[in-house]
Amino acid sequence: MMSSFITQIKAVWLRENKLILASKWQLSLVTWLPIACMLLVYAIFSQGIPRDLAVAVVDQDHSHLSRSLVRYIDANPSLAVTAQLTSVAEGKALMQQGDVYAVVYIPRDFEKQTYLAMTPEVTTFYNAQYVLIGKLVSSNMAKTFGTFTAQIDAVKTLASGGNLAVIKGAVAPISTQVNPLYNVSTNYIPFLVTAAVPALWQIFILVSVLLAFGLEYKNNTLNSWFQRADDSVVSAVIGKLLPYTLFSVIHGLLFLSFFYGYLNLPMQGNWGYLLLILVVAVLAGQAIALFIFTLSMNLTQAISMGAAYSAPAFAFIGVTFPAESMPQLAQMWRMLLPITHYMQLQIGQVNYGQDFMALLPQLMSLALFILTLIIAICRIQRHREKTLLNDRNTLSTGHEDE
Repeated sequence: MMSSFITQIKAVWLRENKLILASKWQLSLVTWLPIACMLLVYAIFSQGIPRDLAVAVVDQDHSHLSRSLVRYIDANPSLAVTAQLTSVAEGKALMQQGDVYAVVYIPRDFEKQTYLAMTPEVTTFYNAQYVLIGKLVSSNMAKTFGTFTAQIDAVKTLASGGNLAVIKGAVAPISTQVNPLYNVSTNYIPFLVTAAVPALWQIFILVSVLLAFGLEYKNNTLNSWFQRADDSVVSAVIGKLLPYTLFSVIHGLLFLSFFYGYLNLPMQGNWGYLLLILVVAVLAGQAIALFIFTLSMNLTQAISMGAAYSAPAFAFIGVTFPAESMPQLAQMWRMLLPITHYMQLQIGQVNYGQDFMALLPQLMSLALFILTLIIAICRIQRHREKTLLNDRNTLSTGHEDE
């Protein structure tokens, strides 16, 4: 019984391997294309930390102090003064063209009012449409202005006869220390790339399964497929999924090895647990893909549904926007995505080094998606029986006509 089951799976698996080798598109989909896309994502963010974000300055004072402030802004590693303008309107035009991300306005009599302790106001306009860039510009401007103001206060205190201890107390009466525990360098690669690549990986898992099953129905090759499995739907489905399972697990291992091996990103967890999480995530993604396909049994419609389901997944992972702040509907939707649970497991393992018992609840949530495979197999079984019945009726009708 078991040997027959394994023989059926092996026969379907060998047939699927031949189909993959015969189709350039399918071969690309399971070999080099996912790797190329993942490397492209890495290449985009490879710099890690944004540098020299373009800033324009409108200096209406043209004083020694205003020029010193401009040099302070330009000295910030994240900012670069790329334009000196005469009006805010010019800066707004540059911002709309995407040439600068912020405009700093230094008013007239800036130096005079500063030395008279009249607290002149330096205004920064930045483009918050780009949320991450806007936050970077805002925080770095605040740091620059804070340092510059502290320097002026120090000079004033020294000029009035104060000593260094008085200056320190006057400039920074409260000393604070804020330390990030994870992603210490606020690098984009561990923050964004390690989440974007798995989201992309999930799309390839879904598309490869949808295409494999959809082409059987589109090309009307079902009889050839099921005959290899001796008409066992379970063997036919497992044998067909198997090559894609192996390729997807290999892709997962490749990107994890690239991040935490080649790039040497901090890795606190266990590689054995990561492999287990990868395998469960692949099976969950394949089960969902097959379930989506069986809703229509049509390649075009299934690809459309799969794209609508998986393409926006990255926005719901909770990396770029806190999941707790999402509306209830969005939180429900994210729970229906395997990649959400995978990312929580990956972060928990890589950053916190969670033990197996800590991983178990989330791992069980991910494994629940695999149950949809049973529903999908039942639907394929019913569709197969219905097709065979229709074929028999058509054949008997033909004989009666003869």
